[in-house]
Amino acid sequence: MKKFLWAAAAGLVLLAAAVVVVSVNLGRIITAAVEAAGPRVLGAPVTLTRVSLSPLSGRGTLEGLVIGNPDGFKTPSAVRVGSVQIAVRLSSLMTDTIVVERVAVAAPELTWEIGPGGSNLTRLRDNAEHAAASQGGVSADAKSPAAPAKPGKSLLIKDFSVTGGKVSLAAAALGGRELSVALPDVHLKDLGGPRRSPAEVAAQALSAVEASARGAAQNAGGQVLEQARGAVLSVLNGLLDKAGK
Repeated sequence: MKKFLWAAAAGLVLLAAAVVVVSVNLGRIITAAVEAAGPRVLGAPVTLTRVSLSPLSGRGTLEGLVIGNPDGFKTPSAVRVGSVQIAVRLSSLMTDTIVVERVAVAAPELTWEIGPGGSNLTRLRDNAEHAAASQGGVSADAKSPAAPAKPGKSLLIKDFSVTGGKVSLAAAALGGRELSVALPDVHLKDLGGPRRSPAEVAAQALSAVEASARGAAQNAGGQVLEQARGAVLSVLNGLLDKAGK
């Protein structure tokens, strides 16, 4: 009986150790994949601090995701995310289409930088759409069906959300100042699917986030103009008051 208990205990310890080893290796593999594929798709540096993914449940967290800026922009980064909650359907990893049940991006910090050729987030979106098209897919706003994809895994994200974010508007017109506004939440269902590459899915998600950030930035720009108009009127009224005395 004692031998059986010792054997069972040893088996549990070995199983726990195996789970830890697999989990750590999965995290390293995902981190390396994101940091290698991200720059190719977005045309900007991508770093990821840590990934934890359970090999039993498929649930995990991505921590410290930073997307830099394409060439020509001056702010330190375009996107910073403290944590992203994910849930992967593990059984799909051995199929042609990897299914991610949920991607929940919490409290991202976006910087909308306006340069001579447009904004940094728009450039990232365009880069992702170009990468998707080069892989045999279609852009996020294309209406034609996808062309046959090149060999490789397809990706389906069942539920994608971005909540609690903010956008910082940076432009020369602001005199070096940054104006921060809330990012409207984004919630999308069934991104990608069979014959849809990860680049296409990234382009779809980024297009929705970019549109949300653009709207927030435009509203912020309107606020700046209104504030500037109010300041000018205040100065003019002061001058008129002095002139009337």
